[in-house]
Amino acid sequence: MEKLEDRQLLLNLDEFEKIGTAINEKQISLRLFDELRHLIQHYDQLWFLFSGVKTLKEIGQNWSSYFISVVPMEMLYLEPEEARELLLDPDPDFTLRYNEGIVEEVLKLTRCQPYLLQLLGAAMLTQANLHHTDTITPELLKAAIEDGFIKGEPYFTNIWTEFTGESEEEILAGQSLLLKLAKGEQPNKNRDDISEKALQYMLRHHIIEEIDSLYDFEILLVKMWVKQRANA
Repeated sequence: MEKLEDRQLLLNLDEFEKIGTAINEKQISLRLFDELRHLIQHYDQLWFLFSGVKTLKEIGQNWSSYFISVVPMEMLYLEPEEARELLLDPDPDFTLRYNEGIVEEVLKLTRCQPYLLQLLGAAMLTQANLHHTDTITPELLKAAIEDGFIKGEPYFTNIWTEFTGESEEEILAGQSLLLKLAKGEQPNKNRDDISEKALQYMLRHHIIEEIDSLYDFEILLVKMWVKQRANA
């Protein structure tokens, strides 16, 4: 700590849920929580950023009790203007251009979700290079979407297997609900407890949303990916 002098150090623990998993499986001692809490409370030069997809409560009761001073921040989507800037001017040497309506279509498809914006952005650049052009057309966007589904397979599969429910039964029920929504159908109003838990789990994790008592995917691109599975 003395070597820091008057500087500060930010430590980012990405995918911090894995620490909770390791503790639950007895691979790591609970003493780690004591050490982290001690560092957070007594060393002003140290800043900690825990990033992940689950809340402290969802990981386990120890997290909430040990890190009561931690401030949770939910980060979902970029603002539209931020997303446009990412597509139009990501680098001073960027020369790619878009036909009218393409940028707005990408924002609609991704809902300005950072990873999906970058996924489609990279896929569009790949298509432009393949076709020796510096302009993205609707045809190239369509090809980029298919390319994005391939390159983004781990992301979409993670949603499909990890964020459709907590138990195996809930996951199967959640996947069934997503397939119905992808086909334009609504969940059964008289659904069983397992289906209701899966639905609430997906609402909590922003996979789906409820508007005027109707459910749909939050992100259109995810809906398109699931629809491909439904039609496979």
